[in-house]
Amino acid sequence: MMKLNVLFRPQIFYKYNLVFNKTMFIRSTDKPNAESITRPNMSQPYTKFFVLDFEATCDNGAHLLKPQEIIEFPCILVELNTAKGGFEVVSIFHSYVKPIIHTVLTEYCTQLTGITQDMVSNSPPFDDVFFNFCNWHKDHTNMGKEKSIIVTSGNWDIGNMFIEQCKLFPSTIKIPEFMCTWINIKKLFALTMGQYPLGIKSMLKTTNSKQFGNIHNGIDDCVNIITIMNQLSQRGCVFQATNKIISV
Repeated sequence: MMKLNVLFRPQIFYKYNLVFNKTMFIRSTDKPNAESITRPNMSQPYTKFFVLDFEATCDNGAHLLKPQEIIEFPCILVELNTAKGGFEVVSIFHSYVKPIIHTVLTEYCTQLTGITQDMVSNSPPFDDVFFNFCNWHKDHTNMGKEKSIIVTSGNWDIGNMFIEQCKLFPSTIKIPEFMCTWINIKKLFALTMGQYPLGIKSMLKTTNSKQFGNIHNGIDDCVNIITIMNQLSQRGCVFQATNKIISV
């Protein structure tokens, strides 16, 4: 077995550095393309995991909306129960969000996400939703003292969409520290399973897991991410941070 150090180069997103943490992994000799961060005797660095998957305004083809805006804010808090060998749901935060730039959803957006115009028109704006989310987060982390981390499928949710959304509310939103570090479950999946996945559906297929609900439904996607986390946990994955935002 050969130990390797990997340091990924930073990527720039909207005047922020998206930094990939240095990760130790073992390259298996019998599976030379399999990269794993499984550690039989290594403890988990976090006790609580906030699984998040935004849905945003969008259009098809060349008619891309700029800026996109978050219209569904789902997050499921889970804890790893080592005795049962899986993640258990502790609490759920879920809200639809009223867009302030492109206030009318496109037909494509509704078809893709299942979110209707009434769902967003009758919902609060993002700054109010995020305020409620932060309070919910504090309530479940002992005012931020417990070791917790955000989990997403990819870097788009935090490294792109969340930052872009906050730019629309410069006077009311300051990005809190707990939103600046997260786990990209696709990265841990690649290091554990030996192949980088296209998305949630491909990770479910690779692990022979049943899909819950609909892809591009935010809360359903969160449930599916938790299913994938359970599969990685059974394979000894250590759920450590993969990404961090720092100001430049």
